[in-house]
Amino acid sequence: MPIMTNALGALLLAVAVLMSGCAKPKPCACEVPRACCRGLVPQCAACEEGLTLEEWFKKTCPDGETDAHYGGWDEAAQKALWVCEEEDRQSIQISE
Repeated sequence: MPIMTNALGALLLAVAVLMSGCAKPKPCACEVPRACCRGLVPQCAACEEGLTLEEWFKKTCPDGETDAHYGGWDEAAQKALWVCEEEDRQSIQISE
């Protein structure tokens, strides 16, 4: 009988150890990556910087301009150059 009790005790201990190893996964506090366009337009640049378009214009065009277009690359500063404009440019719709 003591052998049976020892075997049962060992079995219960093994089950307890196996069950304790099944911890619940920790919740992830990960940020979901943004899917931004890669075009050289204000909407894509704002998205890449994590800003709204209005915030991006305030940062990029501090004199209150409401539109901008890509003006090239500043090699020394390693950043895009933007030409800010007062008037919105004409939008065109490309269709089939």
